[in-house]
Amino acid sequence: MPARGRRPRYCSRSCQARAYRARAAARGRDEHGADAAAGPAEERREPAPPSGAERPRTGGLSRDRIVRAAVRIADSEGLDTMSMRHVAQALGVQVMSLYHHIDGKDELIDLMVEAVFGEGGEADGGGDWRSALEASARWEWALYSAHPWVLEVLASVQPPLVPGVLAGVERGLQALDGLGLDTVTAHRIYLSISGLVQGLALLRVSEITAERRDGGASLARWRSVRVPAVLEKLGPDRFPRHAALRDDVDSLTDLEGVFEFSLQRHLDGLALFLEGAGERARSAAGEEPG
Repeated sequence: MPARGRRPRYCSRSCQARAYRARAAARGRDEHGADAAAGPAEERREPAPPSGAERPRTGGLSRDRIVRAAVRIADSEGLDTMSMRHVAQALGVQVMSLYHHIDGKDELIDLMVEAVFGEGGEADGGGDWRSALEASARWEWALYSAHPWVLEVLASVQPPLVPGVLAGVERGLQALDGLGLDTVTAHRIYLSISGLVQGLALLRVSEITAERRDGGASLARWRSVRVPAVLEKLGPDRFPRHAALRDDVDSLTDLEGVFEFSLQRHLDGLALFLEGAGERARSAAGEEPG
């Protein structure tokens, strides 16, 4: 016989947090002699703060303090280990006390991204489009080096739509103003630069993770020990171009050098594309080639 009555409803962590805050508020009123019959709980509950507003401080906690603790955990141990419970332990508080300030892990990660985007000021290359995009790319590269977990969050088709991220994209697109590009082409150019940075940052983050796990210069050891050993085992003449790199370990493990080389060559290609785009625009307008 089918079960009767209303189907049970799933309550998310955010839902549980709101219910916990309501129960805590009700207990506080009862302890201070408030009339329990004053009306429905919804009428007696304090109004929720507006979206994005700072919630009241509780037990010495604040939203900023929670976010900074979460960033420290993610920086040193990785985003996978960062949880509301882990943050509470780091701060020496009960996990439910965090929900007085933050709805859950998803909101916490958004706040973490916004916090690290506010570090060190904005990327400002000044001058022309190339110097502006170059500064933006270097800033993004430095961000992933300082906070490796951010790559996992941003390298997505649905990155956090926090003000810092939106402002960064806006600055990149602004660098291309006045070049006669349509909005879609300008956006693709910006994504091509950011995609280059994120692709190379996979190597940088992997290196940081390996060093955290194993200690020492893992990439250099792998290139100088592991790769030659495998080539020797497979036969030195089978992969001669790999073997020819044997004496260039320092260059191969210099990810900063790889990044700079790749960025400059990408910008060189964009310069040729933009020059051609200008000529095509003048041709379409019936102007003589300059």
